[in-house]
Amino acid sequence: MKKVFVWIAFSLWSVMTIFAGEKAYLFSYFINGSKDGLHLAYSYDGLNWLPLNGGRSYLTPSVGKDKLMRDPSICQSPNGTFHMVWTSSWTDRIIGYASSRDLIHWSEQQAIPVMMHEPEAHNCWAPELFYDEPSQTYYIFWATTIPGRHKEVPTSESEKGLNHRIYYVTTKDFRTFSKTKMFFNPDFSVIDAAIVKDPKHEDLIMVVKNENSNPPEKNLRVTRTKKIAKGFPTKVSAPITGKYWAEGPAPLFVGDTLYVYFDKYRDHRYGAVRSLDYGETWEDVSEQVSFPRGIRHGTAFAVDISVVEALKSNRNYNPLIPDNVADPSVAKFGDTYYLYGTTDLDYGLNRAGTPVVWKSKDFVNWSFEGSHISGFDWSKEYEYTNDKGEKKKGYFRYWAPGRVIEQDGKYYLYTTFVKPDEKMGTYVLVADRPDGPFRFADGKGLFAPGKGFLADSKGLLAPGEGGIDSPALIDDIDGEPFIDDDGTGYIYWRRRNAARLSADRLHLEGEPVSLKTPRQGYSEGPVLFKRKGIYYYIYTLSGHQNYANAYMMSRESPLTGFVKPEGNDIFLFSSPENQVWGPGHGNVFYDEGTDEYIFLYLEYGDGGTTRQVYANRMEFNDDGTIKTLIPDIRGVGYLATPQETRMNLALQAHFYASSEKAPRTSVVNIETQPNQPLPDKGSVKSYTRTHTYQAAYVADESNGTRWMAADTDSSPYITADLKEIRNISECQFYFTRPTEGHTWRLEKSMDGKHWQTCAEQGKVQVRSPHIANGIGKARYLRLHIRRGVAGLWEWKIYEK
Repeated sequence: MKKVFVWIAFSLWSVMTIFAGEKAYLFSYFINGSKDGLHLAYSYDGLNWLPLNGGRSYLTPSVGKDKLMRDPSICQSPNGTFHMVWTSSWTDRIIGYASSRDLIHWSEQQAIPVMMHEPEAHNCWAPELFYDEPSQTYYIFWATTIPGRHKEVPTSESEKGLNHRIYYVTTKDFRTFSKTKMFFNPDFSVIDAAIVKDPKHEDLIMVVKNENSNPPEKNLRVTRTKKIAKGFPTKVSAPITGKYWAEGPAPLFVGDTLYVYFDKYRDHRYGAVRSLDYGETWEDVSEQVSFPRGIRHGTAFAVDISVVEALKSNRNYNPLIPDNVADPSVAKFGDTYYLYGTTDLDYGLNRAGTPVVWKSKDFVNWSFEGSHISGFDWSKEYEYTNDKGEKKKGYFRYWAPGRVIEQDGKYYLYTTFVKPDEKMGTYVLVADRPDGPFRFADGKGLFAPGKGFLADSKGLLAPGEGGIDSPALIDDIDGEPFIDDDGTGYIYWRRRNAARLSADRLHLEGEPVSLKTPRQGYSEGPVLFKRKGIYYYIYTLSGHQNYANAYMMSRESPLTGFVKPEGNDIFLFSSPENQVWGPGHGNVFYDEGTDEYIFLYLEYGDGGTTRQVYANRMEFNDDGTIKTLIPDIRGVGYLATPQETRMNLALQAHFYASSEKAPRTSVVNIETQPNQPLPDKGSVKSYTRTHTYQAAYVADESNGTRWMAADTDSSPYITADLKEIRNISECQFYFTRPTEGHTWRLEKSMDGKHWQTCAEQGKVQVRSPHIANGIGKARYLRLHIRRGVAGLWEWKIYEK
């Protein structure tokens, strides 16, 4: 374990030293309604902006009337600290503030009461930060309407009563602030002021939005000053933006080129203008820039490139697997981790995907090839007649495999099968290897209902000629085994049931027992593990976005003596601030190498059967009780020496695609205090999550984001621009829904115009990743997906 920590520490140190002194650029922004908080994107050239943190938020707002985090403005101090202010409400007299040394870990959020002395003030919008080097002072300025305070301007009916001016305060330490004063008072309604220093003339350029609505202006203009303390002239330039509505300017010098990025908010896209003569003349370059989908008003700022590289290397390890997988269990045999789970296909519980075993040497890089279960056509719909004589159709499904156990050189898998007629049970399968192939330990398998056919339709069986289903160990779902220190086996299943296993692990021994839990209601996904002489029984509560895990403890036996622990018995539940919803059915993995207990669980995803596997370390109190586990996307990381140390060129590449799938938004109500809920649902809060499917996500080292082509795209492809010619040895493609199989063709080009095929998969293959070797010299790579779901979780590119 020490070697792993040393490797990670060395990698971070390398990032901070190798790139020191070079410049890169960051963009702080919000998406949707801004309730999920701060987002960051990075760029090396000012044109191509890529999302960080897998497009997820870095900080969730907690101050203000509406608890928003709109218009985040970030400024780095001379000592390296990042300071941020933001709009916390549509109609409030405060602004939000927080600071950070690394843009990841933030201070406690504060409300700066900049307009509390003005009882009629309508708002505090789009605060911006600027550090004035000569006076070593921070200026914070924002837009406010105070009815009747200024010369009225004609307004549209929808903006009646709004007449903004720019106010400001100063501070040197963000603890004490000057009195609020007027900063910019032109003869028009003005919002969204932003300042940048001209590196040649050494004066200050301020970009503002003319907010007049009748007739509508809604454009950006420029004014300049030598000293900020003397203010800016209220005579401004002609509009620098075109015949569209623009707001939220973010000026940035990239070398000698001045960009102003802005929100074309009526067009639902971002744009940019550029000046090559320090703000004298302007050209629209909106077609040359690319931004993360959904980006809204923020700030662009330059940083040392080491800051960007540290943010990129500070990756999250949840989700664990690049696919939609639920009900996970992990076992380690030899030097390999094996993960078993339910394959989700986003078709609901009536259909599941092909079961596979994911394998890893380091707990970070996972792969599979083929299925460990044969004899089933998981995509075929079978007809049956129900108890009412009605004709119905259904699928075979494989659910919730328990932790695989080894005995006498054989590997035993306890898993749920659901037949097309909805009959279900937990069955015992056995194999010679932990990744299979597994076979039914008793009988010849399962058969399609009422047909006498094998499930894989390999042949018609005569009556009594093998058409009888293998017996289920339990006529219910979610069977989970446990082997005690003395070798005695037990199994636990849905609705708090448990029993002893026979010595051969194939049958129940004695009568099942029902475990009495302090919390009632439907429960599934049980887990039993032992630590320091204490037995822990974990059971789930509720479901969907409110899925949670509770536990009991026993010092007697695996079947008796269980009591409610002191403190919170619901030890795992949703953490919206960490972007984890509904942590449900899971399993405990004990890592002997580190003496750590890790809880793996399903996370909500986009709802329904779009779940993904998360993993977090468990911690225990001195009395053996489990500390409340606050789930997060940081995850566990490496448990062994990293198996992939080559540089992934995709991280520096630019990606674009034939199309992108429309965003998917989930709005849910989450009980935030399940151990002690407030009366009248007082602790239930509403949360929103939006997943986008941008091409850039294939190179963000996140298993929680992916590119997907539009459903209407009949010839989907995705292109990588490596920005220079490289000698490529290998590409790895982590396709969306890999268990359904894919075919593809890879092309390469030196100039983006002339293409030649360099690799191809012509036969459907079920695996992840797919690998292309020996590609050779190229600047551009283009992947055509010919069969299979058109999407990629990750695309990794390695050089010779």
